[in-house]
Amino acid sequence: MKVAIIGAGISGLALAHYLQKLGVPYDLFEASEHVGGNIRTLQVKGYLLEAGPNALQMSDELEELIQELKLEDEVMPAASVCSDRFILRNGSYHKLPTSPLSFLSNKFFSRKTKKRILKEREVPPATFAYETVSQFFERRFGREVVDYAVAPLVTGAYAGDPEQLLVAKALPKLKELETKYGSVLKGLAQLNSNLLQNTFSFKDGMHTLPNAIAGKLVSLHTGHQVEIITRNQGKYIVSCHSNGDHDTEEYDMLVLALPAHRAAELLHYTFPGMAAALQNINYPPMAVVHMVYNRSDVPHPLDGFGALNPKVEAPFTAGSIWTSSLFDGRCRPHEVMFTTFVGGAQYAAHAQKEQDEVLTEVHRELCEKYKIKADKPVFQHAHVWQHSVPQYDLYIEDAHLMAEQLEPEGLFIAANWQSGVSVNNCISYAKELANKINLRSRDAQNS
Repeated sequence: MKVAIIGAGISGLALAHYLQKLGVPYDLFEASEHVGGNIRTLQVKGYLLEAGPNALQMSDELEELIQELKLEDEVMPAASVCSDRFILRNGSYHKLPTSPLSFLSNKFFSRKTKKRILKEREVPPATFAYETVSQFFERRFGREVVDYAVAPLVTGAYAGDPEQLLVAKALPKLKELETKYGSVLKGLAQLNSNLLQNTFSFKDGMHTLPNAIAGKLVSLHTGHQVEIITRNQGKYIVSCHSNGDHDTEEYDMLVLALPAHRAAELLHYTFPGMAAALQNINYPPMAVVHMVYNRSDVPHPLDGFGALNPKVEAPFTAGSIWTSSLFDGRCRPHEVMFTTFVGGAQYAAHAQKEQDEVLTEVHRELCEKYKIKADKPVFQHAHVWQHSVPQYDLYIEDAHLMAEQLEPEGLFIAANWQSGVSVNNCISYAKELANKINLRSRDAQNS
């Protein structure tokens, strides 16, 4: 049994790693010469820039993978201030409460909302289908929590709109807490965990992880553009283009580790229904803007992970990570770096403006909100993702259902539109999928 994996983002890389450990033959094809997908670290004029994920949360699977790759010495823990997040309200930044107790003692929320939070345990679970994130939190905590906590956090994590994202898809663990304990707060108390602990990156940036995985793989083929996939007598025929040559290979199982729109192109002839469902998955545009200023020009202490801008405040940007406060070596010691996000589902039109206008607006807003005195930044850079993060809204439901139905045909998905959008989700899902494929392979050999 041999497996073809298309796409060497973190999902495809992790799957290949686990299949290799299990002794399952595979070929991993990547169209570009680089691996990592949306994990992209750039070195520009001495600055280390993350165009994709900026940090990770340690998990059991991730810790195990780091040990297997011997990357322990490359891990860079975030500064202790990373647990503090700030939210724009009435034109200035306020620390977001990080626990149920601090929600009640902090002046961030009104007295009415605090009373609503206290009564959250009395709100019965809901069972109606397709409840959105906004509906879920407004039902349990009130509208103010949606506007000034949930909406900005959803933008930061998912580039999403809480009015569209389905809570059971985007935040399944919170929905499970409501179902199991009858209360989100009661469930979180039972877990007794700090969701913001163990934040880290790598000394040379996030691309350290995908590059390390790629370095261990024996059947990784970069620069191989898969042009068409067909089926013949239950086998998948994968046709590739590489350096002017065309190669065709036969496989027993196929794994698509691609963004939905890319996967749709390859499934157009083989599974047209699945291709149509994939075309409906929304990926809003997102611009990642890095700006560097002299520390002396920025009076704000920047003691925290960063700040988010609720849509109700009518900002231009979705928010910023205070990168230089979290990790050393991203800029020079006398400077500070902001990593600012423009776009996503709630601000899509902003990301589609001309780059010069985006840079101008980001600088203007940073100066306004942080009282920066510089006429212009010391350094600025923008990277635009035309397709950023898949949205777990109503339109993704069909793709999830059809992907499950196609697994008996030997077609599998290893992508963040299926596994969850975080790197941790992708790695955990890839490990589970590798075990599933291994069992399928053994069953086929024994039959």
